[in-house]
Amino acid sequence: MKKRYQRLGVMGLAAVMACTGMVLPVLAGQASVAVDENMYVNLDYYGNVDRVNVVKGCDLNGQTTITDYGDYTAVTNMSDYTEPVIEGNKVTWNVSPDYKGRFYYKGELDAKKVALPWNFDVSYKLNGVPKNADELAGASGLIEIHIDAKFNDSAEVNEYYKNNFVLAVAVMLDTNDCYSLEADGAQKQTIGSNSAVVFTALPGEDGDFTVRIGTDSFETSGVFMTMTPLTGSDLEHITDLKDAKDTWKESGDQMHDSMQQMALSVEAMQDGINSLQNGMNSAESARQTWSGAKDSILAGNDRAIETLSAVSDQLEAMIPHIETAKEAADTAHDSLGDIVDTVREMQDPLNKLHSALKGIKSGSEDMAGAVPQLNELMQKIIELDARLQASEQAYVTALPTLLTSTHDLEDDYYLGEDWGMDEVPLENDIQATPDDAESDDTGIATYASGAGTSTAVSAASGVMMSAGELAQNLLVRKQYLEVLASSSNKLASGLSSLLDDVADTAKYTSELTDSLEMLTEDTAALYDSMDSYYPDLQATLDDSEELMNRITEALNTSLSTAAIVQNTLKSSSDNLDAATRDSIRGTLELLDKSLSVLDSTASIRHAGVTMKEAIDKEWDDLDGDTRFLNMDPNAEKVSFTSDENQEPESVQIILRTAEISLDDDDELLDAESEAAGQSPLRRIWNVLVKMWKAFVEIFKNR
Repeated sequence: MKKRYQRLGVMGLAAVMACTGMVLPVLAGQASVAVDENMYVNLDYYGNVDRVNVVKGCDLNGQTTITDYGDYTAVTNMSDYTEPVIEGNKVTWNVSPDYKGRFYYKGELDAKKVALPWNFDVSYKLNGVPKNADELAGASGLIEIHIDAKFNDSAEVNEYYKNNFVLAVAVMLDTNDCYSLEADGAQKQTIGSNSAVVFTALPGEDGDFTVRIGTDSFETSGVFMTMTPLTGSDLEHITDLKDAKDTWKESGDQMHDSMQQMALSVEAMQDGINSLQNGMNSAESARQTWSGAKDSILAGNDRAIETLSAVSDQLEAMIPHIETAKEAADTAHDSLGDIVDTVREMQDPLNKLHSALKGIKSGSEDMAGAVPQLNELMQKIIELDARLQASEQAYVTALPTLLTSTHDLEDDYYLGEDWGMDEVPLENDIQATPDDAESDDTGIATYASGAGTSTAVSAASGVMMSAGELAQNLLVRKQYLEVLASSSNKLASGLSSLLDDVADTAKYTSELTDSLEMLTEDTAALYDSMDSYYPDLQATLDDSEELMNRITEALNTSLSTAAIVQNTLKSSSDNLDAATRDSIRGTLELLDKSLSVLDSTASIRHAGVTMKEAIDKEWDDLDGDTRFLNMDPNAEKVSFTSDENQEPESVQIILRTAEISLDDDDELLDAESEAAGQSPLRRIWNVLVKMWKAFVEIFKNR
């Protein structure tokens, strides 16, 4: 192919791939030459090593001498015209002090002595039929390129390369010349009209990569491979990962055994959880019962509190009564003592009364014998009174004559004022006497006596009465005499009854006196008994009062507590009921889920065994099939040419198979091509600038 820019693009891609592991030099405290090593390997169509060159870029850092060791077949200056000093496997460059920038040189190695981390076998097919590479230039159809990368675990390869180098395989095509591109497992990127597919393999890992290209005229610049160490900061923990893997292996086995034991223990919990679930169902039934009865219970509590409050009030009301009873006991005790003393004092008067009653009985019997004589005497008085009335009638008849004589006498004699004044008491006596007579029998007798006297006095005094007045006075006296007679009869009858009663009274009083004597003795005995129990009664009343006080205090305290509990129950019963309901339901749901978990514990346990076996297998595969866990981003880098060289700043290997093209010109690798009229440094710089963006697009998503 005569398109020079396309060839330069291919060379630039190789240079960019070489930069994937490049670390820019950093000035250290000690000035020394910093070296970056790139190994360029030319392969034939089928992946066999053809030529090997190592290009070293040096930062002089103020130094003018570069010392390098390697078994080179040829050494070429790529920066200026300074010639190397070769002494066996030692190469020395004496650079001019005026030289500025990086110093590049190339050393060619014997391809047969170079051992690479991977060996390659590349084969080709056209429409599914194997073909030789030299027959495919310009071919039309489906081209298949198969790259078989075998990890080289031989002792000829340095351990650093085997543990830290990562393989990248890339195929770049012009999309204008192909109509399909397929590469399973590859990262595909398009740069303008060019498409690139990139495969990767970890340290120790084999690669089996296939690219299928549909084209009308097949041409390819070759298959590019790079082997670079990963030195990014994100990979610094791989060493820790390896240590963690070993720890995981040991701890994972222990955890697996523990998890198995725990799973068995959890499975054994099923019966207990079933019992707990039944208990929670019973608790829910009890909660429903409480929820249905809580209103009645709270109402009953209210009534009980009210009743207890009434009892407390009643007990408080009884305390004064007990105190009163205590005082009454004192008073009763004292009064009973006084009664006993009084009764004892009454014994002598009662004896005397007994004797007096006997005399009264005897006297009443004597008086009963005199009553008939009194009645007989009263009859005689009545007869005499009848006679007196007859005489008075005669007197009344002769009275007018007497009045006439009296008037005549009045005319002859002067009557003084004193006589006129004497008439007033008589009239007053006559007017007042009936009222006094009606008062009682004694008053009547007194009046009768008084009336006679008054009449006699009036007569003696010479007071003159009219006949009417005299008749009136006689009628009044008659009435009094009749009343006197009736009263006398009644008095006689009453005296007779009285005498009978007095006799009975004397009899009963005598019996009463005997009873009183017995009562006196019994009262004295009662007092003695009560006096002996009085201290106990006082102590009982004191204890009863103290008991009432304490019961009242206890009831008041209980009432306060019960009121607090009742109010708390009222205010919290709904929330408590809801919380209990939700808790029980949540617990039941949790238990249901727990039973489901327990049902799946056996499966989890078996799955844990399977997972452990799978993880162990993956670890074993990762550790056995690859050397990923042996990667050490901080490991010391090893020079491609000799172990005597100092640690390079970066190392990478770039490989390319032979170009398949209709152009018969000889192929040149990046490190070999020189543009006419350009220095090697300028040529490399132009390639890097041109392909930088392509590099970013290809590798940014790896």
